[in-house]
Amino acid sequence: MLRLSLLLIIAFVGSLASVSAEIVNFQMCDDSVDTCTIHQVEVSPCPEARLNAACQIRRRRRFTMSFNFTTHFDAERLEASLGWAKSETVELPLLSMDREACKYTACPVRSGVMQTYTTNMPADAKFPLSSYTIRWALKDPLSGKRCCFTHDIKVVR
Repeated sequence: MLRLSLLLIIAFVGSLASVSAEIVNFQMCDDSVDTCTIHQVEVSPCPEARLNAACQIRRRRRFTMSFNFTTHFDAERLEASLGWAKSETVELPLLSMDREACKYTACPVRSGVMQTYTTNMPADAKFPLSSYTIRWALKDPLSGKRCCFTHDIKVVR
């Protein structure tokens, strides 16, 4: 009986791993190439990532975004931003996002030290159902240097 219970617990934990965050494809922003390295980007839930497809983000539901990064600059604090990247120079920002990045990653940031930024946020009911390229950035407000990348999502019901 104890052995069966242990096997059921292991199976349950294994099933949780299958619904955990998925590694997604991303592109570095042109200006971040020399100032930052993004190692890995994860979105949860995003089973579509297994097929190299855009994550389907459901309106009125929360999703978790996490990425590992290494800055090539020092900063006492970072500001976060997220927006729809209509082009390389035009972005429509998500105004409701908490811009204080140090709530979601360790500050101060030191050059050459890898760390993780993780946030859990809602997909607003006002988001139009469509596909988007979104741009995430962590920026030093003093120097203007930033870690920046884009990836694709699809907002669905």
